[in-house]
Amino acid sequence: MSEPHIRRADDDEVAAFAARRYRDSSSRALYRALAERSAGGAWVATDEGEPVGIAFAHACGETLTLSELFVHPSQRNAGLGGALLTAATEESAELSRRAIVVAGDPATAAFAARRGMGSFESIVRVAGTIPREDDLLAMAASGGSRFDVAELDPAAHASAIDALDGETIGTARAQDHADFRRYGGQGSVFFLSGECVGYAYVWPDGRIGPMAAASAGYQVSLLAFSLVALVQRFGASWCTALVSGANVRVLNLALRAGLRAEETLTFVADRRDDGDRSRYVGFHSLLF
Repeated sequence: MSEPHIRRADDDEVAAFAARRYRDSSSRALYRALAERSAGGAWVATDEGEPVGIAFAHACGETLTLSELFVHPSQRNAGLGGALLTAATEESAELSRRAIVVAGDPATAAFAARRGMGSFESIVRVAGTIPREDDLLAMAASGGSRFDVAELDPAAHASAIDALDGETIGTARAQDHADFRRYGGQGSVFFLSGECVGYAYVWPDGRIGPMAAASAGYQVSLLAFSLVALVQRFGASWCTALVSGANVRVLNLALRAGLRAEETLTFVADRRDDGDRSRYVGFHSLLF
């Protein structure tokens, strides 16, 4: 039997892993887009010509997000994960590395720790039926602020959203916002007395996020607006969002609104950034 081989992935292999890893079409499209723009290219591990693992990462500012690192269970504990990680990140070795991983997996925790990536935050995926619209309007009113709302334009609003991203996740992400719009995200920006104080995206599949606010207190209104937007724009009855464990306000609000905690993930990184995720809701584990 030959030793597994690490090489660059081709488009068909990326598409095959996207189909294997995700059921919904929007996640598959995002997967392929991130692989295409990955900093060091997408890499596969093959065994006797059969792809058994894949990894890719993309850069934003001074950070490198490892969007994907997967090895087939039958091939684990043979060093393939480390080899794929090295291949996907070695061209950006000067950048800090971070990833979202499944919580509660000792092997994953050990793998990250051996590479200097510590666990910094929990992330909870909440999901469930969207509350009735009158309840959402009452929720929005309880936020205490009346915002002017406009459609998010990544170019026209670049300065404001870069500042919000820098405050909440530690880095600007202009290319991400361009992709959000390209792949169907409906973004809104929120103004108070002429100042941009937040943004939020909603998606045809019921996802909310990313959502960032200048103040934690604004999030109630932003979340309520997003839920109403899902109903009015897409006819959605179900929603889901990735909420940092630090964002107690939104977690509490979501659970009180009848959503459930469906999954727990962990944010790992080789250095702590300056982001304040108590004012942030993520979009996808591929691109938190």
